[in-house]
Amino acid sequence: MKVFVVGGAGAMGMVTVRDLAESPEVSEVTVADANLEQAEKIARWSGSAKAVPYEVDVCDHEALVNALGEADAVASATPYHLNLQVMDAAIEARKPLTDLGGVYYMTLRQLKLNDEARNGGVPIVLGSGLAPGIADVMAKYGADKLDSVQEVHIHYGERNLEPVLYKWSFRTVLEEYTKGAVIYSRGKFRRLKPFSGKEKFMFPHPIGELPCCFALYSGLATLPQTVGKGVETLDCAMSITEEDERRIHVLKELGLTRKRSLQVASVHVSPRELLLRCVPPPRVDVRDVAGIVVEVAGEKNGVKTEYSYSLVQKYHEEYGVSALAYLTGVPMSIVAQMLARGEISERGVLPAESGVNPAHLFEELAKRGIAIVEKCQTLRRVDQT
Repeated sequence: MKVFVVGGAGAMGMVTVRDLAESPEVSEVTVADANLEQAEKIARWSGSAKAVPYEVDVCDHEALVNALGEADAVASATPYHLNLQVMDAAIEARKPLTDLGGVYYMTLRQLKLNDEARNGGVPIVLGSGLAPGIADVMAKYGADKLDSVQEVHIHYGERNLEPVLYKWSFRTVLEEYTKGAVIYSRGKFRRLKPFSGKEKFMFPHPIGELPCCFALYSGLATLPQTVGKGVETLDCAMSITEEDERRIHVLKELGLTRKRSLQVASVHVSPRELLLRCVPPPRVDVRDVAGIVVEVAGEKNGVKTEYSYSLVQKYHEEYGVSALAYLTGVPMSIVAQMLARGEISERGVLPAESGVNPAHLFEELAKRGIAIVEKCQTLRRVDQT
């Protein structure tokens, strides 16, 4: 099988490229990026002749459609704001696609292309990284074991073992912490201010207790519907440091997060776009520990029951990449291979929790050293006073 990785030279895409190249079933991996030199570097880093660098600008629709010609599946590791361009090209080329999610609002826009993808006979799996991705599959997997669901809570936490500014696209960081979070509470969506819902959460060892706040999370766009069963509360919180919060506040106070253009001499410049072009690329080689905890509470056989799922990953020594990069890039490789094999038969735009077979995903993750721990706790009978 041949897999085309758009943004394959980026911090998350490089892990997807290497995992694909190490799969016996994959005959060729296209490392596609606007920067050919960087694509060539990642192809060499993969250590496999299967990895072929390719220069393409995803904003050049015709060029991207033509580039996808021989691919059996497409994995998009581009920044979220380019998701629609890649989707449009994949649908026109009639190629199965998966990506890393749309930071909620982009996901809503992507879901509107469901009929177009279905009519084109194309499966599009949204958000197949860690969160969104593994976390959402965990949530649906737990919900399927209950007769009814009351609440679902997702927590992502990371502990960096060395100083670092950030480990993923700074565009995503700005979107997350300037627009504010969205949660599902009492059966309704609620928009909150940035850094709302601060709490300390205890993650599995060796991460430990970390401060968290509600996130602007792609999975919230689909989970209330896919989980179903009367779910009333659904939210996602991510770890945040005081330094992270101060940095965002300073940038906002200085007006550097504003999108509206300003005139500087004879040039019109968006402060936000200028900022995004000034910041350094995210660090992919940070020594860290990262993890996810998903709690699903409801009722089973008349008994209040809670399923919890957790995973913890340390810095990946062999790849030399952060735990976050490994946990994000690997599942996208797995889902891309599922698509290339034709295992995902439903057509249209699908969230990961609907399109991916959880048992198969968990099995493939385990082969790569990513172990998921399931716990079940019986609270009390519903009719008990």
